[in-house]
Amino acid sequence: MDYAKLPRAFEGELQITPDEFMLEATRLIVHADKVSFEFSGADGNNGAFLVSGTAQKTGNGTFLAQGVMPNYKTSIACPVGTIEFLVVDIKDDDAGVSEHRCHVEGVWSEPTEQWAFSGELIPFILRK
Repeated sequence: MDYAKLPRAFEGELQITPDEFMLEATRLIVHADKVSFEFSGADGNNGAFLVSGTAQKTGNGTFLAQGVMPNYKTSIACPVGTIEFLVVDIKDDDAGVSEHRCHVEGVWSEPTEQWAFSGELIPFILRK
């Protein structure tokens, strides 16, 4: 990864395993030493939610956010968990054009459940 080109912002849909809810990276900002994220989603239990935080780089090269708490729009149930980014790989095209993608893989863990997530994110576009 070319750290001189950081930070970079991305967005896009994330696939969840097991497929129990929808999750989208509304903004994911990759820095050299951390990943800032804002996810939106919806599950069958409590409905729509937002979750955001900053995952710090660990000694083994992953990025870990602890004390992550989703904010549900229709419920006060807010389990506390962790989000760990296992892979954060920015891929530039061969021509060096600014169109790039970010492949992410990770795990969202709560006290009694765990979900793997992954996706190919595209550059973030600010919408007014």
